[in-house]
Amino acid sequence: MSQDPYEIAQREIERLWRDLVYHRHPGTHFAEQPWVPPVDVVVTDDRVRVIAEMAGVPRQAVHVRLRGRILEISGRRVAPQGPDGAHYHRAEIYFGEFRRSIELPWEADETGIEAVFRDGMLEIRIRAASAAPTNVPIAERAV
Repeated sequence: MSQDPYEIAQREIERLWRDLVYHRHPGTHFAEQPWVPPVDVVVTDDRVRVIAEMAGVPRQAVHVRLRGRILEISGRRVAPQGPDGAHYHRAEIYFGEFRRSIELPWEADETGIEAVFRDGMLEIRIRAASAAPTNVPIAERAV
């Protein structure tokens, strides 16, 4: 998925401006991605449970994608609008887009995945793909 370089530049300029206005630490101005949700990954023999802290992110703004062994969580946390004339005295909460990729310990069963969003927490449960060999029937054809 290619992106327009002007769109990327515009987003980066907006991020830098927003960070300057919010008085962010200068070291964070050139960071690739200032915020990603923290996650816990709990593994058993046949399941993975991924728990992501998503405070302030609406469920509709969260996307989950599974590609092979890679689970990707992405979304956007939007800054609340303050009253006119208000300014930040301290700004420690990051807003904007995020993308988090987590490598699973094994291939996942794409039909065995479920995600639940509750109280600012996203919980994703994934079953391992069956490791049992699959017998393939061989048809007999007349030559």
